[in-house]
Formats: sequence, C-alpha cells, structure tokens
Amino acid sequence: MIRQLNDKRISHHSVGHNAGPAGGAYWGMKLLFEMDYDWVLWVDDDDPPKFVDLFEQLFKIVIDNDDSTLGMVGAVGERFDKKKAKIVRLPDKELNGYLKVDTISGNMFPLISKRVFQQGILPSFDFFFGFEELDFCLALKRKNFRILTSGELHYKHRELMGRLNLEEVGYSKKLESLLWREYYSVRNLLHILVYQQFTLSGIFLIILRNISKCIFVFKYGFNYGRKANYMILKGLFDGFFGKMGMRILPIAKQVIK
Repeated sequence: MIRQLNDKRISHHSVGHNAGPAGGAYWGMKLLFEMDYDWVLWVDDDDPPKFVDLFEQLFKIVIDNDDSTLGMVGAVGERFDKKKAKIVRLPDKELNGYLKVDTISGNMFPLISKRVFQQGILPSFDFFFGFEELDFCLALKRKNFRILTSGELHYKHRELMGRLNLEEVGYSKKLESLLWREYYSVRNLLHILVYQQFTLSGIFLIILRNISKCIFVFKYGFNYGRKANYMILKGLFDGFFGKMGMRILPIAKQVIK
C-alpha cells in the first residue's frame, strides 16, 4: 500500500515481531525523535481524525501555550485518581478553554514534544497492549511536564459521538474473542499502581473491584465466567509480580470486506 502511494515522505518500519501497540509506539516515537522532529503525532492505525482541521486545532494549543514545560497536547483528555485506581472523566461543564489533564485518551491524537524524548521518556514496550498511553502520560507528569487539551475540541468529540451527559455504567459483557483484552487492562493498570504510582488504597480497590467482577461475570454463564476469571486473575497476578510483555496471544479483529 505504501509503495502504491509513491510518496517518499511515508515509510514503514518493521520491528520483526508482534510488539503490540505499546511496542509500535515506542519504536515509532524513538525513530522519529532520533530524526530530530520537534513534535510527533501518535496515531492509531484505524481511527482517522473526526474533523478536517483537527491537526490545526492541536497545533493551536501548542502555539498558545508553548514553553519548556509543555510535553503533550491532545484532542481529548482525562484525569487519573490513583487513590481510587480509576481514570476520571471531565464533567461536560468544564469543557472550555485550555485544560490541564493527566492523560490523553486512547486514539485521541497525542502530539508529543521532543523535550519529552530528551528527558528519556518513551512508551513502555513491556505493556504490549492497554494503558500504555496512561503509563506514558504519568511518566511525563513525574517529570513536571504539562499535558493540555482544548475544552472546545473535547466537547466537539463528545457531541459527535453522542457522549454528552453520560452516566457511569458498570461492567458490561464482552465478546469472548475480546476477553484477552481484559487480561492486559487488569495487569497493566495494577502494574502502574504498584510500580509507578504506589498507593495502597488504589492497589486495594483495583484488586477488590476485579475480585467482585470475577463473581459477577458468572451471570453470563459458567463457561463465560470461567474464561473471564482466568483473564482477570492472571492479570492481577502478573501485574502485581511485574510479569509483563505479551503473555496472552491477541485475537485479531475480523476484517469486514
């Protein structure tokens, strides 16, 4: 596909193995910053921009706020409460002006400054899949970098996706083919809380929530509950003891032609 485009500005770099989204982000960012780019855009391969002027809007955040402490901007951001072990959604009424956030949401176009790379910060390829953005953003925060989003741009995304006035919901059944994601989500978030953002209350709550989930999932049948329990409990064990990398084989999405 890249050869068909016949554009020398576009290239593909194979790392030679399944590095997952986290490994792809690590190598992509490392290679581009080593080529001396000032800003690198972290883009998901199957989530194109929702607005034609999105990149202009991202650079407007940079232009209006750029200084030595600006590490990243993005289209949609959230806060992280380590004591409750959860990502906190910004209230709709707060979505105006420029907002300081703890993390840029997944697939929401983080634009990262070279200053971050110069401080030795890159995505952790050990995460393989899930919460690699949160881990990366928290690493920026520990180095006192600011992460900003535009309230207006954030609001436009919520409005487009019908996510205004959204109420928090509990656990919802996942397709069995997607349960492997549960493992990485549980493992990586617990790893962040144990090894990066140590907090006893957060560690206790994430374990409690997931043990409760282990009981609740049997509502969907014994076979489903057994499979979900394996992923959740293995995620808790591996996250607590630092067993990272690809430990559950991902199941690829079905491609609709």
